[in-house]
Amino acid sequence: DNAGMGSSGGQFANLRSGLNLLGWRLRNYSTWTRDSGRGGDTQSHFNSINTYIAHDVKSLQGEFVAGDYSTSGDVFDSVPFRGMQLASDQGMLPDSMRGFAPIIRGVANSNAQVTVRQNGNVIYQAYVPPGPFEIKDLYPSSDSGD
Repeated sequence: DNAGMGSSGGQFANLRSGLNLLGWRLRNYSTWTRDSGRGGDTQSHFNSINTYIAHDVKSLQGEFVAGDYSTSGDVFDSVPFRGMQLASDQGMLPDSMRGFAPIIRGVANSNAQVTVRQNGNVIYQAYVPPGPFEIKDLYPSSDSGD
C-alpha cells in the first residue's frame, strides 16, 4: 500500500554552450539535475564537465586547445586532461592529403569506362583508352576509412 507515501521525480538537462569571437571558440559542457524526494525534499545539482577555448592554427594545419579537454582517441583511448594541446586536424587538409587513397591500375582491351564503387555507391568514374591505365586521383570519400 503506497497511500500517503507521496511520489518522487526528477529532471535532467544536458547543456552545451559556446561563444565565437575573433577566430576563438569558447565551449562548455554542463549538466543539471533536480531530484524531488518523497518527503518534499528537492535537491538541485549543477556540474560543469568541461570548459575550453580553441583556435585554428592554419600554418600548422592544426588546432590549439586550452582548458578541460580530451585527447582525440584516434590511436589509443581518449584521455581527459586539464591543460593545453596543439594537435593536427585532418579536417584542415585538402581531400588529396587525407587518409589512404588507393592507386588503381589495370589494362583496358579497348576504350573502356572504369567505375569504382565503395559500399555499393559509385565514387569515381572515368573513360580510359586501350592499354595500361592508372587512377591516382581518388580521394577518400569520408573520414571513416571504410
